[in-house]
Amino acid sequence: MIRLLLMAFNVAVITYLLYHLFEIGRQPIERSRKTIIIISGILLLLSPFVMLLRIIPPTPLYFLIYPVAIGLFIYMTRNGY
Repeated sequence: MIRLLLMAFNVAVITYLLYHLFEIGRQPIERSRKTIIIISGILLLLSPFVMLLRIIPPTPLYFLIYPVAIGLFIYMTRNGY
Protein backbone atom coordinates (compact mmCIF):
# COMPACT_ATOMS: atom_id res chain seq x y z
CA MET A 1 0.00 0.00 0.00
CA ILE A 2 2.81 2.42 0.87
CA ARG A 3 4.52 1.72 -2.46
CA LEU A 4 1.34 2.60 -4.32
CA LEU A 5 1.05 5.88 -2.42
CA LEU A 6 4.71 6.64 -3.02
CA MET A 7 4.37 6.00 -6.74
CA ALA A 8 1.22 8.14 -6.98
CA PHE A 9 2.95 10.96 -5.10
CA ASN A 10 6.01 10.75 -7.34
CA VAL A 11 3.93 10.74 -10.53
CA ALA A 12 2.04 13.82 -9.37
CA VAL A 13 5.23 15.61 -8.36
CA ILE A 14 7.06 14.76 -11.58
CA THR A 15 4.13 15.92 -13.68
CA TYR A 16 3.88 19.18 -11.78
CA LEU A 17 7.63 19.79 -11.89
CA LEU A 18 7.77 19.22 -15.63
CA TYR A 19 4.89 21.63 -16.16
CA HIS A 20 6.53 24.19 -13.88
CA LEU A 21 9.91 23.86 -15.61
CA PHE A 22 8.34 24.46 -19.02
CA GLU A 23 6.59 27.54 -17.62
CA ILE A 24 9.88 28.85 -16.22
CA GLY A 25 11.48 28.29 -19.63
CA ARG A 26 8.92 30.58 -21.25
CA GLN A 27 9.17 33.42 -18.74
CA PRO A 28 11.55 36.34 -19.29
CA ILE A 29 13.84 35.71 -16.33
CA GLU A 30 17.52 36.54 -15.99
CA ARG A 31 19.55 33.79 -17.70
CA SER A 32 21.67 32.83 -14.67
CA ARG A 33 18.60 32.62 -12.41
CA LYS A 34 16.75 30.54 -15.00
CA THR A 35 19.72 28.16 -15.26
CA ILE A 36 19.79 27.62 -11.48
CA ILE A 37 16.04 26.99 -11.39
CA ILE A 38 16.17 24.50 -14.26
CA ILE A 39 19.17 22.62 -12.83
CA SER A 40 17.57 22.34 -9.39
CA GLY A 41 14.31 21.19 -11.00
CA ILE A 42 16.12 18.52 -13.00
CA LEU A 43 17.87 17.27 -9.84
CA LEU A 44 14.51 17.04 -8.10
CA LEU A 45 13.11 15.15 -11.09
CA LEU A 46 15.98 12.67 -11.07
CA SER A 47 15.86 11.84 -7.36
CA PRO A 48 12.79 9.51 -7.52
CA PHE A 49 14.32 7.65 -10.46
CA VAL A 50 17.63 7.30 -8.62
CA MET A 51 15.73 5.89 -5.65
CA LEU A 52 13.78 3.45 -7.83
CA LEU A 53 17.04 2.28 -9.46
CA ARG A 54 18.31 1.65 -5.91
CA ILE A 55 21.30 3.99 -6.26
CA ILE A 56 20.03 5.87 -3.21
CA PRO A 57 18.19 3.66 -0.72
CA PRO A 58 14.61 4.68 0.17
CA THR A 59 15.15 5.79 3.75
CA PRO A 60 12.75 7.67 6.03
CA LEU A 61 14.99 10.72 5.71
CA TYR A 62 14.37 10.78 1.95
CA PHE A 63 10.62 10.76 2.54
CA LEU A 64 10.97 13.73 4.89
CA ILE A 65 13.37 15.82 2.82
CA TYR A 66 11.93 15.28 -0.68
CA PRO A 67 8.49 16.88 -0.07
CA VAL A 68 10.14 19.80 1.71
CA ALA A 69 12.54 20.28 -1.20
CA ILE A 70 9.66 20.19 -3.69
CA GLY A 71 7.70 22.71 -1.64
CA LEU A 72 10.71 25.01 -1.33
CA PHE A 73 11.38 24.77 -5.06
CA ILE A 74 7.79 25.68 -5.92
CA TYR A 75 7.74 28.50 -3.38
CA MET A 76 10.98 29.98 -4.70
CA THR A 77 9.94 29.79 -8.35
CA ARG A 78 6.50 31.27 -7.73
CA ASN A 79 7.89 34.17 -5.72
CA GLY A 80 10.60 34.99 -8.24
CA TYR A 81 13.74 34.05 -6.32
